[in-house]
Amino acid sequence: MKNRYTAPFGYTFHQGQLVVHADESDIVKQVFADYLAGSSLNDIAEKLTTSGIEYLPGRSDWNKNRVKRMLEDERYLGTEQLSALIDEADFHAVQTQKHQRNDRKTIKAESHISKVTVPVVCAACNLAMTRTHNPKRKIADVWCCDCGVKVQLADEDLLAGTTEVLNLLIDAPALIKEQPQQIDETQQLEIRRLHNEINRNPTQQDIFALAAARFAAISDALAQAHMLRSVFERVVPLAGFSKELLEQTVSQVLLGDGVYLKLKNNQIVGKGDGHGTGFATTHGAGNPCAA
Repeated sequence: MKNRYTAPFGYTFHQGQLVVHADESDIVKQVFADYLAGSSLNDIAEKLTTSGIEYLPGRSDWNKNRVKRMLEDERYLGTEQLSALIDEADFHAVQTQKHQRNDRKTIKAESHISKVTVPVVCAACNLAMTRTHNPKRKIADVWCCDCGVKVQLADEDLLAGTTEVLNLLIDAPALIKEQPQQIDETQQLEIRRLHNEINRNPTQQDIFALAAARFAAISDALAQAHMLRSVFERVVPLAGFSKELLEQTVSQVLLGDGVYLKLKNNQIVGKGDGHGTGFATTHGAGNPCAA
C-alpha cells in the first residue's frame, strides 16, 4: 500500500524513492487545468469526491481547503527528490488567478472598507445592514437590510460620502445641536419618587432635588453637543477618510438615499438623494444581495 502520510499526492514510493504516481499525477494536472478554466475550489473538491478519488487510504471526502493546498504546493514544480508535475507558467497563472478571485469572500482586515468600524444601519428601519461583494455585479458592493432595502454603493463611495459629511461638520460645527435625551429608568424612578414626595409633603429640599434630576438629562445633552462641536472646531478639512474622527464622533453610519451619520449625541447629519455618490437603492426588487 502506498505511504500517503509521507508522499505528496501525485507521487508514491518505489524501492525507497519518491516517484511519479501515474494516475494521481494526471489528477493533479487536471486540478490545475480545471482551476485555470474557471472551476472554483468547491467545484473541484466536489468532482474529486464524486469520483471517489482517495487522498488517504479510505478517505475521499475532499474539501476546498485541501484543493487550495494542492494548488499552492510548490513541490509540483519539482525538487531534488521530486519530478515536476506542473510547469512554472501554469503554476504562477493559478496563483495570480487565485489572488484575483473574490467570490464574495469575507473582507480581509487590510481592506479599506474595514476602516468603517462603527455599525452600518438602514436609514429606513435602523436595523444593521450586511455587506456583500461580488465582482461580477456592475456595482460590486451591496448593503442589505432584512426590511428589504438594498443599497448598491461602492466601498470607495461609502468612504467618500462619510468624509463629505464629516467635512460638512468641520466647516460648520454650529450644525451640531443639543438633542433631547431619553431619561433612563433610574432617573425616571427618582423623578417619580420625588413627585410623590412633593405631592404628599412638599419640602424645599425635594423641590430642589426634582429640579436637579430634570436638569441632569438636559446638562448631558448640552455637554455632548459642546464636546462634539469642540472636536470639529479643532480639525482641519479632511483630504481623505479619517477612521479616528469617525470613531470619536459617530455612533452609526446610516444608508438610504445617501450617507448619513448618527453622532454620539444622537443627532443625524447627512446629505441625501445619493446624487454623485454612486448610489443605487432598491426596496425588495430583485435580490442583488444574493447575486
